Amino acid sequence: MAARLLAEFHTSMNIAGLRAFSGNLDRFLVFCFLMRTSLSRHARDGTISVHSAALSLGRPFETVRRHISALIEAGICERTATGVTLSAGFWARADTVVKMRFGHDCFVRLLDDGVAAGIFPVEPRPAGTTFDVRHGVCAACDLMLALIDSNRAICPEAIDLAIFSAVLHANGQRFAADPQAMIDGCRTLLPRHAVRVAEVARALSLPDTTVRRRVAPMSGPDGLYIRSRAGLLIAPRALRPCEHSGPAADARHGSIRLIIKRAVAAGLPLDRPGIAYRDGRPPSPQID
Repeated sequence: MAARLLAEFHTSMNIAGLRAFSGNLDRFLVFCFLMRTSLSRHARDGTISVHSAALSLGRPFETVRRHISALIEAGICERTATGVTLSAGFWARADTVVKMRFGHDCFVRLLDDGVAAGIFPVEPRPAGTTFDVRHGVCAACDLMLALIDSNRAICPEAIDLAIFSAVLHANGQRFAADPQAMIDGCRTLLPRHAVRVAEVARALSLPDTTVRRRVAPMSGPDGLYIRSRAGLLIAPRALRPCEHSGPAADARHGSIRLIIKRAVAAGLPLDRPGIAYRDGRPPSPQID
């Protein structure tokens, strides 16, 4: 259940980000990092050098520099005397608040469902605190980056994790809607819960050939996917805890538990997460 909820969150954010950045996932993630950095101050003017951004993201300097240059050219970022930050023009755009509220609500949905399922322990929020959109967006960006860090052992590239999450989310949706999914009296994934590569590619705004190329070496007896005539299923071994995804793997952006604790400290009502929605519960992405 925890994996399915994280896959739903990750897929929701990836679908929105890939559409906004024309299928360029790395650029979207650089943007997420710059968004988090800019929001680190109440004036939304937190800055960082390209070199520090590359170190924090664990990416080559030239790669990060190229994406930041493209974001500057698009008017999303700007250079200042102290580094790079999101531009005044970006903050003035009519769709900026809408997209921020969506990211905030995706994070709240994760906590809302996780608390309801007993995955996240209920904690009282500090008195006198209010969980605003800025805190929710920061948590969503942190979680996006932490998921990539903590899963590098099975998905070395961000695009591989985006595809993995989309397949897991689609499998989970089909499984949840199928009360007859039983083998030997136990509910389990069946071939009819598979999702086609073309459906994943369409949902993520990625070329079909790209998804097929990324999936091919990860399929097979020891891979992440089981292939059937109906499409792809997540292999059970892929959901087992990985010995390489410990605290060191996600130290840059915080573990999932730490991100939740920070959100609670910022005012998230974990005893009633649903009251923190801004535009209401986001619909779960449909991959079909």
